[in-house]
Amino acid sequence: MSENRDDIRYYIIAPDCNLRGWKLLPYALQSGWRQKTMFFRKPEFELLKKCDGRTAIAWNELSESEQNLLEVWQRDGLVRPSGGNDWLLPDQEYQFYPNAFKEHVQWSITGKCNFRCRHCFMSAPHAAEGEPTFEELMQMLEAFDRCGIRSVSLTGGEPLIRRDFWQLVDAILARGINIRYIYSNGFLVTDAFLDELDKRHIRPSIQFSFDGIGTHDWMRGIDGAEQFVRDALKRCQERGFQTSCSMVLFRENTGTIRESVKLLASLGVGSLKIGNAMPQGEWVNETEHFLTQAEANQVFLDYIPQYFEDGAPLSIGLEGFFSYNKYRNKISALFERGVSEENFSKAPMCLQVKREMYVSPKGVVMPCMSMVGTEIEKRFPNMLETPLEEILNHLSIYMILSDSRISDFMAHHPDCAECRYRADCCGGCRAWAVRDGSTDFLAKDMVTCEYYLGGWKEKKEAVLKQLGLM
Repeated sequence: MSENRDDIRYYIIAPDCNLRGWKLLPYALQSGWRQKTMFFRKPEFELLKKCDGRTAIAWNELSESEQNLLEVWQRDGLVRPSGGNDWLLPDQEYQFYPNAFKEHVQWSITGKCNFRCRHCFMSAPHAAEGEPTFEELMQMLEAFDRCGIRSVSLTGGEPLIRRDFWQLVDAILARGINIRYIYSNGFLVTDAFLDELDKRHIRPSIQFSFDGIGTHDWMRGIDGAEQFVRDALKRCQERGFQTSCSMVLFRENTGTIRESVKLLASLGVGSLKIGNAMPQGEWVNETEHFLTQAEANQVFLDYIPQYFEDGAPLSIGLEGFFSYNKYRNKISALFERGVSEENFSKAPMCLQVKREMYVSPKGVVMPCMSMVGTEIEKRFPNMLETPLEEILNHLSIYMILSDSRISDFMAHHPDCAECRYRADCCGGCRAWAVRDGSTDFLAKDMVTCEYYLGGWKEKKEAVLKQLGLM
């Protein structure tokens, strides 16, 4: 540490940071531009509370660790020096929420769509999930605000078809809630749409669907759908909006992955996730289009060398099979959690549900969107019928799943507890586990089982070794 420090100092929390607390997690700082909530121990938080712009801090009376904390917080932009006469904004003052912590909501604001996607699991072409009224959206938004949720992503159906879309955006922003992502098919992502975002000084990342060069129109049921999304991506690229894409894998588009990735990268797309289509929703009976999980894994395995031969054009996620973050030069796989067995009783069954939740057009609160249209959806609570505070405080299936540990899964499946892959698999993904109609949120995830018991982990590692990546 540097020498000759003044004895009395003043600090103030950065303008985008707020002091917060929740049931069981009372000491937190929310950062707006980071869209992240950071948690502290009580002594650290007491020091952070002194960073109110007017409380004198006697530097020489602080411990070395406290001095280090203040230096780190200042370096990271969480606090800044003050002249001793600054004041926190009202929203920055400490607020406590007597419900379980949730940071982010993926929010389906409509179940309707202007496309006729063959694979739509929520049957948006027929509006099977309906569309909430604006009053119902406001009821949900007020609940998010009351529960301390400060980040949402807007999805559908196609969210941009709502006539009151900008009225909703303004209501979200008025409550100090960030919009992290907007999910769209691209048809309505025009210059006028981007102008409206710019007027509001917000830059949410926009995620598009792209199901392969030459196959996108067929999958989306609309002539010209591929050109619409290409034009939207180019428009976003020219105007500096961050974009990502998702791709559904089916029998007809397996040969398009390589060229599609190169095309998307050329249009400024930062990341692409590819997932195997499932027989549900609109085409539940058209099984000739689907790949088995083993076939999908083989497609992923074959593509990995091509991806690196092409210079890793963008970050990619091949379902849970393989992920590569090109910006961090990091290889990972969702299938491979790798939790030590002594931590099974502490580690959550579902990682996403601890910080995030999904809300359907009907107001159903679920761990993630992938559970829409499944039988288990009927078991989850509806926030238009039950206050969100109650859902986040009582033993609804949502909170039971949120609090479930890997040890609960192993007790539920003694044969899995004996499997040699148990510490890697950890029971797999809850959404994949209920794809086949199960209403047991601790059901076996056969997608992850195939990855391990089918030898795909070893096959992938052999390919990565040949590429010099392991």
